[in-house]
Amino acid sequence: MSRVRVDRSSPDVVDVVLREGVGPLVFAAKRWPGEVLGSLAAGAVCGIPVYVVMALIFSLEPGRIWALVGIAAVLGLVVNTFVILYGAFRDVNRLRFSPAASPDTMTVVRGSRTDRPRPLTDVRQIWIDHAITESHQEDRKPVNAKITLYVLLKNGHLIRPTSLPRWTTDTTALCQELQQILAPSAVQVDLVVRRRVQYPSMGGHGGSTGGGS
Repeated sequence: MSRVRVDRSSPDVVDVVLREGVGPLVFAAKRWPGEVLGSLAAGAVCGIPVYVVMALIFSLEPGRIWALVGIAAVLGLVVNTFVILYGAFRDVNRLRFSPAASPDTMTVVRGSRTDRPRPLTDVRQIWIDHAITESHQEDRKPVNAKITLYVLLKNGHLIRPTSLPRWTTDTTALCQELQQILAPSAVQVDLVVRRRVQYPSMGGHGGSTGGGS
């Protein structure tokens, strides 16, 4: 199971490893099977206005309408496949800080390529957003979570947000590690934890309420 870690094995740099170094194609191949059904369903649903209009104008038989549904579903799968591939090549694998003793430079590593080094004076803030959905029962057991790391530059540009493993990431420890690494540079590092409670509604669908800290 993947987890975020800090790699200090090099005397020159400190790597915050957000995702282990599998190639973008391998990462996309692992993610794709879990997206198939959703992609097919989304394509079929998004095509509903087209089916209705064509059925009214051309008086299509049910068989032809189902053929259109199939085509739309396949198109949805193709589009989502390209989205997954694009994301795999753009997603941030690690943040590299150098020199190790007192960093003044940050380098973003994405898949098989590395961005140009960026002075830390260009970085305004790094923050971790930890959204937790808890059960309505007394134990308040987490039923879902989403952890995202953001890097905001002083020019207002936001480096592509990075989703972190939701069950194996200790966000408090990661925040403290980043604060320690970046202390000499005075880059602001924050942890935002948002909790909400999921309540079952009368209709059988989940509801929620909550807040943040």
